[in-house]
Amino acid sequence: MLLITLTATTLVYAEKQPIKFGKVSLEDLEMTTYEPDTSAAAVVLCKYAKFNGTDFKFYELERIKVLKKSGADYAVFTVWGGDDVTFRGKTYNLENGEMVVSKLKRESIFKERVYDDHYRYRIALPNVKEGSIFELEQTSVGLPSKFTFQRSIPVKWCELILEESIHIDYRKKMVGFEPLAISDGRRFVGKNMPAFKSEAFMSSRENYITKFEFDLQSVSFPGYYKSYTTTWEAVNKRLKDHSNFGGTLTNGAGYHSDLAKEIKARELPPLERAKAAFSAIKVMNWNGNINKYSSSVGLQSIYKDGSGNSTDINFMLLHLLKKLDIEAYPVVMSTRKNGLLNPFYPSYGKLNYTLVCAIIDEKEYLLDATEKELEFGMLPVRCLNQQGRLVNKEEGKWVEIKPNYKDRETIFYELKLDDQLNLEGKMNYSRTGYAAYDFRKDYKEYAGDEEYLTSIESEKPGLTIKNFAVENLDNLNEPLRDSYDIKIKNKVEQINDMILINPFLFEQITDNPFKLEERQYPVDFAYQRSKYLISNIIIPEGYMVSELPKPIVINLPDKSMSVKVQFQAQGNKLMSIYKYSIKKTLFMPDEYAYLKAIYEQIIKKQAEPIILKPTNDAASL
Repeated sequence: MLLITLTATTLVYAEKQPIKFGKVSLEDLEMTTYEPDTSAAAVVLCKYAKFNGTDFKFYELERIKVLKKSGADYAVFTVWGGDDVTFRGKTYNLENGEMVVSKLKRESIFKERVYDDHYRYRIALPNVKEGSIFELEQTSVGLPSKFTFQRSIPVKWCELILEESIHIDYRKKMVGFEPLAISDGRRFVGKNMPAFKSEAFMSSRENYITKFEFDLQSVSFPGYYKSYTTTWEAVNKRLKDHSNFGGTLTNGAGYHSDLAKEIKARELPPLERAKAAFSAIKVMNWNGNINKYSSSVGLQSIYKDGSGNSTDINFMLLHLLKKLDIEAYPVVMSTRKNGLLNPFYPSYGKLNYTLVCAIIDEKEYLLDATEKELEFGMLPVRCLNQQGRLVNKEEGKWVEIKPNYKDRETIFYELKLDDQLNLEGKMNYSRTGYAAYDFRKDYKEYAGDEEYLTSIESEKPGLTIKNFAVENLDNLNEPLRDSYDIKIKNKVEQINDMILINPFLFEQITDNPFKLEERQYPVDFAYQRSKYLISNIIIPEGYMVSELPKPIVINLPDKSMSVKVQFQAQGNKLMSIYKYSIKKTLFMPDEYAYLKAIYEQIIKKQAEPIILKPTNDAASL
């Protein structure tokens, strides 16, 4: 056995390193296009990495060629690691036939502590432009949390060497659809990897891009052994033992005792007490940082400052709920962008967010108090990622994370067409669930109504808003209603004596979000959706309807998606109705063709105009 191991190790060492720092060919520098993908803005010429099983160092070098101006964006890196990561970088440009080299300077490396000994590094390579080649070399101790073979740009060659170590035991999980050219247990090579194509309604590229995910299981030396992520139960214990998780939870909550007394004095039933606590904690300002840990063992100073990271705020909610005699626990999870948790592959490093689970009358309520626009029991989209782990004194358990709210929107157009072909009247919206949440969140980004209305008019050419009103902006329990007195120019077309009206106006869908011929990964809408549009238009005297588009009704075989488009004409009144409903959130790849075809039919039908002609023309026929 020893002989076999030594022989195998020798074979790994014998492999010639495909790339060396500072050795760039003139041929690569003169390259102007990448033939396998001529649309590519940049291409990874080579990426090479190696884990040394003796000193536990991880070495990585990546070299990228910029083919288009937009490809320069790839010269900005974000690297996660410990305090010991070192970097070297260079940019190569061809000037007057000569290679000009620019070195990465220390001041272009920004280091930020995230928690404990975990840091985020931001690196910007110098003088990168169209035609440049740049490379970044990094060395650190220990395995990274992931190693990607595929990127959003094509990769010519990507190689990873993993040496065995008798001291470190880790788990390696393969993710993605693109196969590796070589995979012999120690050497892994991706060759001519295509660019990963993101598309609409995708949960996260992290679930589908070809990569390895690593989790440290144990470290052992003579006289020393430490276990890390062997089971999900071990993850539960590790969290409880961490000072900025379990330590924060048991550190007491005297900082909001007065608040708890005030809520208790109202003598509310349990669910209403929980809602009062939720509303009270939402006065805190979320600083935009997400983390599975609190930023401090004690939350008193953070509470006093009124601002904290996601776990700071949700731990405050948890403390307050317990003070109000409501059973509550933290739920750790991986955010939507970060990728899914796998029940069969315990991963401590994959966790990056903490929610609160309140149990009231034997019903579980998942809560997140980070955003003021969230209703009780509503989770932000970043948290809609299937499941999380409830952390308690026992072994913990899985908790299903699903949306309790839908996205519902109703739009009414009440308009009159004048002789100058302008439309004038009202545009009214009623929104609930995520539609209302999105409006409230977006609206509050503006300095006031004037700035908001200017933005709307710029997004909708031809629209002039005369009056605007919004109801229930801060009353989250009621539908949000926004209404507009409007005038619309240049949306009605005249060809000879014919007038062409598209009644869908600013709600017309013109672009299919599904562009791939085939899709290997699911379509994830995050939550159920429905839209109901009624467009009423009064036409001028002297005109009549010459042609109405035919109605359509479309249903998927399982009724999970339906579309209905109807047109009616009575006297001088036109009515158009559009109903759209999605009753499930996840569609498998074999359903992709149906979704793409439905959107194609919607686009085609909504592009058909209502045609008017003068009444005297009709009489002469």
